[in-house]
Amino acid sequence: MQILAVVVCYKKLFEESETLQCLCEALAAEPELAAAYKLLVWDNSPEQLSSPRLPVPFTYRHSEQNLGVSGAYNSAQQIATEQGYPWMLLLDQDTKISREVLFTMLRYGTNLLARKEIAAIAPTVRVGHIVVSPKRQLYMRNRNYPAGECGVAAGEAIAINSGCMLRVEALRTIGGFSPEFWLDYSDMYVFHMFFRHDLKVWRAADATIEHKMSIMDYDHLMTPWRYTNFSMAETAFHDLYRDRFENALQTLRLFARAIKQRFKYENPEFSRIAWRQWLYRVKTSKRQRLTNWQANSTGRK
Repeated sequence: MQILAVVVCYKKLFEESETLQCLCEALAAEPELAAAYKLLVWDNSPEQLSSPRLPVPFTYRHSEQNLGVSGAYNSAQQIATEQGYPWMLLLDQDTKISREVLFTMLRYGTNLLARKEIAAIAPTVRVGHIVVSPKRQLYMRNRNYPAGECGVAAGEAIAINSGCMLRVEALRTIGGFSPEFWLDYSDMYVFHMFFRHDLKVWRAADATIEHKMSIMDYDHLMTPWRYTNFSMAETAFHDLYRDRFENALQTLRLFARAIKQRFKYENPEFSRIAWRQWLYRVKTSKRQRLTNWQANSTGRK
């Protein structure tokens, strides 16, 4: 069995990508990993690299139009289908992944290959000391699972893209990643679709990955443009897939968030964006918000 490891890059040199450096070190040092993982680097940067190089075999693809992580993963899914890979390991450019994690994910991929109901294998992902993935959607909040517990995740499980291993067949079942959620909430959409199709997530709690997330570091990684995009995707996801009570609660959360961010972060623009999003939800009907969202998505395409 072979796994397609997909690394999505954007405006970053290969030697600056922590993910690619970790992968190259692991694959060069471990023949078993080199035989099991086939590396695909998907580049969403405006300019295509003329002669990309890595110390291990890899395939390089450049997208003429940046369709975000969703476009990259959907294209990788087509490659995986054509070449017969049963699993795709999704990675962004700033994930610290060890050879131990690669071995663990390979073991789970092999052992769970015949269990078609398992759509995803999700390791524990930490930002510093905080566990950010996987989480359980319960009582309208993202809640932690019991630490160290491996097996099928209870309830509606969500996980971030980077570090997750997805079954290619399961992705085809749900129609792949959503072009509308091209960047933010792309993972929320996929895992919600898995849940709606009664597909399961396996918790690989014995594999831990260190990751950087802009949503966890407003003073250094987050930008106003990215936060605006995140806020619009968050609103659209709630409008599409959450009930009336959850939407009302989300509007209240935005109000509290705007106040909190004004005092918590150096850049006051984040608070202003939250205020604008709150006003948008209050003054604009759900139907009109969805019309605007779909029109913006069509415009991007």
